[in-house]
Amino acid sequence: MRIGMVSATYDPTVVNGAVRMVSLYKQYLEELGHEVTIFTLGDEDQTDHKARIYRSQGIRLGDYGYYISMSYSREAQMQLAQMDIVHCHHLIMSVEMAHRYARCPIVYTNHTRYDLYTGAYVSLPQPAADAIMRQIWPEFTDLADVVIAPSQSMQQILSDFGVRTRIEVIENGIELEPFLHPRRPRTKSDYGLPETARLLAYVGRLSSEKALPDLLEQFSLAQELFPDLHLAIFGKGPQKEELQRQVGQLGIEAHVQFRGAVPYDEVPDWLIPVDAFVTASTSEVHPLTIIEAMAAGKPVGAVRSPGISDTVEHGVDGYLADRVEGLDAVMVALVADPARTRAMGEAAREASKRFDIQRTVAETVKLYEELLEARPDLKRDKEHGRWSRRTEKWSVLIEQLAEIVRPSDGSSDGMRGRWLPSAPSTPRPIDE
Repeated sequence: MRIGMVSATYDPTVVNGAVRMVSLYKQYLEELGHEVTIFTLGDEDQTDHKARIYRSQGIRLGDYGYYISMSYSREAQMQLAQMDIVHCHHLIMSVEMAHRYARCPIVYTNHTRYDLYTGAYVSLPQPAADAIMRQIWPEFTDLADVVIAPSQSMQQILSDFGVRTRIEVIENGIELEPFLHPRRPRTKSDYGLPETARLLAYVGRLSSEKALPDLLEQFSLAQELFPDLHLAIFGKGPQKEELQRQVGQLGIEAHVQFRGAVPYDEVPDWLIPVDAFVTASTSEVHPLTIIEAMAAGKPVGAVRSPGISDTVEHGVDGYLADRVEGLDAVMVALVADPARTRAMGEAAREASKRFDIQRTVAETVKLYEELLEARPDLKRDKEHGRWSRRTEKWSVLIEQLAEIVRPSDGSSDGMRGRWLPSAPSTPRPIDE
């Protein structure tokens, strides 16, 4: 099959769950003999024809690695039209592009709790963010033929938000081998710690939706109870300086290490000496970093929430606090009994085997083949056409949102000015 992977960002060297899934899909689908092409946004000059990676020019969104654009390059449009199946990995900047330019069935995997991210990044009250997503989620998923939910809880959330398109559960997969047998295992001395120290680790973005201030607050309480407890934080993001200041204010500088973003293929090496993986995030859909830590034999400490509860079994391969305020007790429990920690780590390693990427890819290929046989996209085309979406449809909603987040100086440079053109453009089909 000629398979198109559509993503709003694509840099396989960074720790990003959706990007990692795209990279793994490409690798394993090609090993099965399929031709995989990546369609993404960024610097168009970085298009790599040999690797079949087409980048269309986009506007960078801060330091998050994401881009926005209203269209794809002509070359990308023509290539998309040649695909047998298209698999999208972001909602707004992927599904609509695929619907506009592709001539085949479209699959969309929902990797993100957009309802929680909307509230976090736009500083909206959660009820307002939910109201927005009750319009956006169904509207954009209507342009796909099947929605993949990586967990049962995500399937329920999508249904609760009014998604009308068929939803299938296919869990995210990881490449187990690097975590089962790391190439260059590190030791605690590589962290500058004695082997007797107890070490927790977090791997991921340093951004607001990950609740890292809560993680540090809870760690400081746990460290008071367990003086030889340490925390290593891997990753980069806009909150780094704020988090470093918080560490200083809490007086735990000697116990917290900011290790930065290490190359992905080195993550298994650094996990080896870690006693347990911890996170305070409640916005996970199906957390790859947790699954990877489990594959490395590390028990998990987290807050009970959708996605995480689908992955971690409380008391077996980790501990789940009912609220973030209980995470300090979870951290202490994870390291207080080394024999228990090791036993839970072995259980975590065993549990991770169900997330083997080869199983995930096999289930996804089976879905692709079913769609190629049924061709539900032909019905979708009749219902929605292939015209680009008219931005004025969203003008009222965006303007209402802009009133909430408009600059305090009263200027009109709100969201409309940043996200919508000053005058609606006439949509054009690709064939013109």
